Amino acid sequence: MRIADDRETEAFRREVRAFLEAEAPDIPVRAGFRSPETEEEDRVRKAWRARLYEVGYLGAEWPEEWGGSGEWNPVHDLVISEEVARAGLPPLTDQTHLAAFALIRFGTEEQKARFLPTIRDGSETWCQLFSEPDAGSDLAAMRTEARPVDGGYLVNGQKVWSSNATWADFGFLLARSDTSLDRHRGISAFIVPMDAAGLEIRPLREITGTEDFSEVFMEDVRIEADSLLGERERGWQVAMDSLGAERSGIGAGGARLRQLLDLMVELADTDDGSGRRPLDSEDVRQRLASFATEIEINNLLVQLKLGRELRGAERPSDVPIGKLVFSELNLAMAEYAMSLQGAGSILTEGDPDVRQNGRWQDEFLYARTYTVAGGASEIMRNIIAERALGMPREARG
Repeated sequence: MRIADDRETEAFRREVRAFLEAEAPDIPVRAGFRSPETEEEDRVRKAWRARLYEVGYLGAEWPEEWGGSGEWNPVHDLVISEEVARAGLPPLTDQTHLAAFALIRFGTEEQKARFLPTIRDGSETWCQLFSEPDAGSDLAAMRTEARPVDGGYLVNGQKVWSSNATWADFGFLLARSDTSLDRHRGISAFIVPMDAAGLEIRPLREITGTEDFSEVFMEDVRIEADSLLGERERGWQVAMDSLGAERSGIGAGGARLRQLLDLMVELADTDDGSGRRPLDSEDVRQRLASFATEIEINNLLVQLKLGRELRGAERPSDVPIGKLVFSELNLAMAEYAMSLQGAGSILTEGDPDVRQNGRWQDEFLYARTYTVAGGASEIMRNIIAERALGMPREARG
């Protein structure tokens, strides 16, 4: 059964598509989860997020007292995500979305009252302060400490790969509040103002030419006791729940993959400079057909996960499998599109002879991010092996 093929869902899809055609702002199309490049773009994005909350396309799953509808429909969520991707707009699952998820599930009533309204009206955005330079995908190896002091905590440490940190008002921080406990139990989650004294943000210039990530250094950053998010030493649960939401958003990119395939067919259908088209080659046609098949498999996995979610029968492996399939397929498509351009693949956006405005160059340079963000592919394979296939756990030193 195709969950998204019923009449009500298709009517909702037409409604969303019409709304986006009428109201979507002019935001540059870029690969992946990207930060604003100017203050004006940041302003436009905040206003757009507020509008999506206003019409109910974001935050429908929130409790009614905080602006939700009380009638969350995961099928509608999937449709909205697909149509946003089809329109070339930034993904809806970002760090502000994940912070809201954590606040609703683990925050105090005072925290919800303070932060949820400003997330809905677009006036405040968030970043995640999870990853560290020496920890890689082993999040539990973090060294940043939040030492308890009278009335709060002093935070010392370094975070890296923090998306949108230069534009964020608050950080969703993980730090060790008890170094005597084991790797997972000694971690707590906190809310940190990004303008706090002792906190320094250093943007990272990436291979894409943009600064979507930052390093964040914290030296004796004082945060108050009411900045604790969830129970003390229970930050691992807060983190895993929010990362599950992130991986779900990454794994549901079927519409984006289909859009990329259409671009690739267009690329293959043009003269490569020798009087021939790549599409004239049987090998190229077979590879494109293979991508179309893999995209359909990705979409069916999304449908399968959604079906289980609707029945309350989710499996621990559903999200990792979806995330792994999407990210690896996206990378393979970007690499192949570059090969179709031959020597022209070394051109970039702004070069007069670059194909399709340099879209594939941007996709190629960003593609490996998807295989790391929200958990590296190697970590996803371990989760699938251990939780879905019942294989022995990997030996850890």
